[in-house]
Amino acid sequence: MKVEIWSDIMCPWCYIGKARLDKAIESLDGRDGFSRDDVEIVWRSFELRPDQPRTPGATLGEMMRANLGLQPGETVELFEKIRVLGEAEGLDIRLVGVRPVNSFDAQRLVHLAAEHGSADRMKSELFRAYLTEQRNVADHEVLVEVASAAGLDPEAVREVLAGDAYAEDVREDERAAARRGVTGVPTVFVDGVRVSTGVPSVEQFRQALADGA
Repeated sequence: MKVEIWSDIMCPWCYIGKARLDKAIESLDGRDGFSRDDVEIVWRSFELRPDQPRTPGATLGEMMRANLGLQPGETVELFEKIRVLGEAEGLDIRLVGVRPVNSFDAQRLVHLAAEHGSADRMKSELFRAYLTEQRNVADHEVLVEVASAAGLDPEAVREVLAGDAYAEDVREDERAAARRGVTGVPTVFVDGVRVSTGVPSVEQFRQALADGA
């Protein structure tokens, strides 16, 4: 069974979606012939802000107020809602004060991690670094540290970051998103079938996985 997920580590909803998918897989493992070992998870690249610089600037709240016309109270309310939803999935999401940066190099490292069977772990480490620890995940030294925590060789990571390795893989994911009508994240397909819209619940993930088993 192939589960494809278009996501960006800038997206807290993607972090919540990953936690729910993990719960769904865990709850089904060993039941009715279902095995987590039969699930292939493929993380696809998607940039919410492809023109965002690598150096942190305005906070997410400031950007939303400037670009979407939201009031300070509205962003605080939204961030608290996301915090509570994340907490329900065992996550610590801290959006107040987080500063968006370019995610292209982080996306490249997910492809590197995929070659070593650790893309899922890499995504978790990147989400935590950005959305919990509020680190600059466009900074190469930060990325080396995060990738090392995911089990990747630091020197191999530095070599990738110094060049353009996996850049075409990121671009192909983005082209595939356009072909398949993916306009936002997270977007999940199980064996080619799209799983609802928005962030699927644990039950929606469980049903999609059971149907595909």
